Amino acid sequence: MLESITRMLNKWGTLKTVLPLLLLTITLMVVVNTVHLPITVPRIQEVSQGADILDMHIFYSKTEVYSLLEQLQPEGRRVYIKLLMGFDFVFPALYAITFSLIVSMLYRSSGRRIILTLVWLPLVAGVFDWSENVSIIMILLKYPVTSIAAYAAGFLTLGKWISIWLSLGVVFVGLCYKLTKVCILKNDIRNNATAKK
Repeated sequence: MLESITRMLNKWGTLKTVLPLLLLTITLMVVVNTVHLPITVPRIQEVSQGADILDMHIFYSKTEVYSLLEQLQPEGRRVYIKLLMGFDFVFPALYAITFSLIVSMLYRSSGRRIILTLVWLPLVAGVFDWSENVSIIMILLKYPVTSIAAYAAGFLTLGKWISIWLSLGVVFVGLCYKLTKVCILKNDIRNNATAKK
């Protein structure tokens, strides 16, 4: 199964596929975090006098969960749950697939074992993100009653951020590697052309 997923990512990991997905991912991320629409972060902050949502924190304890949700106030919590059940249900899959394709494209020539390992980082981030969202939805649905999900939510958020930063690091290293190869190749071509003269 892992081999077949890797083969599929290798097949679809092309600039023609990745660029539109990356553009869509970045556009959605910017819109949901900066544009005032009915279910975006600015709308939540507007109705709750600037309170943050749990997703934005790196880690939080059970006590901090309920403190943050209290700051959101009823309308902020209502908008937050809609955001989680709408946009934030689809977005983790989009960025996980997009970055897995980018990793596959960047490391394709490095051997199957490396790709097999690295392409999973963005997918793991997406799974952590979904799990985080489910736990926060469970907390919001039971609020103000304490949910058992409040004990796990902070760790799921931490796992999401660690996986995302590792994925971005892998992409950065892959881009540096590709750029270095291109520069070396251009330099070799230039040296060969000069030597022939």
